[in-house]
Amino acid sequence: MSTVSRRESHTPASTDLLVPDAESHGTASRVSASVPARTGRSTGKQEAPAGGVPGNQVETYRGPVEKPRAQGPGGAPAGMEGGGALTAGQLSRGGKAAEEARADAAFADIRATLHTDWKDWAVTDADVRRVHEQLERLPTAGYRRMLERMEQGGLLGKYVKQMSPEAREAFLSQAVSKGYVSREPGKKAEPAPCNPPDGPALYKNDANLPGSVRQLVHEKNSEARKAYDDAHHAYVRRYSEQVMRAKDLPALRDLGEPVAPFSVSEPGVSSSHPDYASFRSSWARVPDTRVQAYKAVSDRSRDLADAQRAGTLKLKQETELSVESGDSTLKASQETGVTGYGKTDSSSKVGAEASLGHRKTAVELESSGAVKTSEEVDFGVGRASIDSEGTVRMELSIPGTDYGAYSEFNHEKGTFGGGVSVEKDVSKDVKLKREYGVTMQGSRSERAQDIAAMTPGTLFGPLPELEQGLAWKDLPAGRRARMERDGWSAGSWASELQKKSTRR
Repeated sequence: MSTVSRRESHTPASTDLLVPDAESHGTASRVSASVPARTGRSTGKQEAPAGGVPGNQVETYRGPVEKPRAQGPGGAPAGMEGGGALTAGQLSRGGKAAEEARADAAFADIRATLHTDWKDWAVTDADVRRVHEQLERLPTAGYRRMLERMEQGGLLGKYVKQMSPEAREAFLSQAVSKGYVSREPGKKAEPAPCNPPDGPALYKNDANLPGSVRQLVHEKNSEARKAYDDAHHAYVRRYSEQVMRAKDLPALRDLGEPVAPFSVSEPGVSSSHPDYASFRSSWARVPDTRVQAYKAVSDRSRDLADAQRAGTLKLKQETELSVESGDSTLKASQETGVTGYGKTDSSSKVGAEASLGHRKTAVELESSGAVKTSEEVDFGVGRASIDSEGTVRMELSIPGTDYGAYSEFNHEKGTFGGGVSVEKDVSKDVKLKREYGVTMQGSRSERAQDIAAMTPGTLFGPLPELEQGLAWKDLPAGRRARMERDGWSAGSWASELQKKSTRR
């Protein structure tokens, strides 16, 4: 657009149509419509005869009433090819000659409208509209020839450059209706919860189009693609919000897998396109927007399973009371924790530990009802142990103090962490131990594949065992472990079986 403020300074020039004069035996008379001339383009206006009535009138042609423009080649006024005016004789001949005459007159008006000099130095919104209206009057074939003619005369690029966003949209709509530019409809999205958007409708960026039009088409396509990307991001946000409100796994499954965005490429831009390199560089690949949706699914499924979300930290504190009796020790402990996203939990456990030299075997009953066993080796300054859930733990004591440190990790669960401990003797056989630490919940690559999969037995895939009505205890151990990663438990499985039988 011009850097100057837009102004309505250009008004249509006076229109004079030459028609034969019957009384003058062939001399031409001018039918004059009193229309104000374009500011800066005319030097005066036609005076009405003394005593005459102002308005439209027929009079003997007496020559031009405006100062003529500089003469072009062949004596034609600059901006008017072939003599410029469209005579009644040309119109009366009809056919190709009349069509060419109309095209010449339209081109002359377009060139005059877009002309700038030191007195009239801006192409305004009104000028752009006037050119648009001239083009609108042309037939389909004439429209294409006119734009080619404007391109050869250096006018098309000037016209396009001065368009406002609204005018660019109107020009492309006009070009489509005239068959000059084609438009490909967008792909329809499959019906799904949260209403994924349809793919964008794009203009074909034909290599044979003038450079200024190719650039305009590319810019409009880029805008359409960005609008689609924004719409798909909004869909993913809606989907993620619905996921986090799911009350159970069946409700989560009912949402289905998040819909992938369409792969959008610019029609007509291939390796042989003259602007292939520049257009391709500005048409950067957009990352898959479903990452946020899959993270929400992972977080919610772990919440429903009362597990820590992947990629989060949890601060925890554990207090343990132990009573020694010969080669065995009774233990009771209470653990509390809070995650980085504000979830708190608390659990307790009781158990017994038997010693055999430097080796210890322990059995624990957790408040959730799970039973866990562990094996421990004491090597003086520290201890190492592994339990039935796969947690490996290392403890070191600081000689001469009650303090120590520990670290632990579980490859199967993807957790690791550590902290400090302090242990004091309450009496001869009773000890009190406190631990303060942090646990990090990682995310394994197969977990991401589980969430995104649609194969049988996965989160969004069909569950053959549910269709068969198998009880949780009858599922193979490997299947139960796999389904527990999705958030299933004995209780939620039984509830879903009950719902299924009720529906029948």
